[in-house]
Amino acid sequence: MDYMELALELGKVKTLMVKIPHKDKIADIQSGEKFVLGYLSKNNKKVNPKEISSTMNVSTARMSAILNQLESKEMIERCVDPQNGRQTLVQLMPKGIQQQKINEKEFLEYTVEFLKALGPEDAIAYIRIQKKIIKFFEDKK
Repeated sequence: MDYMELALELGKVKTLMVKIPHKDKIADIQSGEKFVLGYLSKNNKKVNPKEISSTMNVSTARMSAILNQLESKEMIERCVDPQNGRQTLVQLMPKGIQQQKINEKEFLEYTVEFLKALGPEDAIAYIRIQKKIIKFFEDKK
């Protein structure tokens, strides 16, 4: 197998993927405001912003900007950590909970449509390959 030839072909495919208008719908849930809402919903507790930025692999400055946006929309609330008065914690507010439910519904609908378009065998293979890619990059750390 010629891996160099495959790498070149993958490069061409990735170039074409950039041009697809809806390609980010699935990845969108893992970025910015949607990620933070999902993370807070999943943890169901007050969370330190540093924990979120570490999980999301973004700077604390970027995290602060995201939290400012969510706070201005009344989706989250910041409060002082009762155990350490110098730390801030973040929690979901009712508007954030409502938005997260909408985000999750949209994500699942779009992802189901995408997986159905692949067909059962390719959908299973796609997920298997995604897991393998994750493992590859985790092992590289």
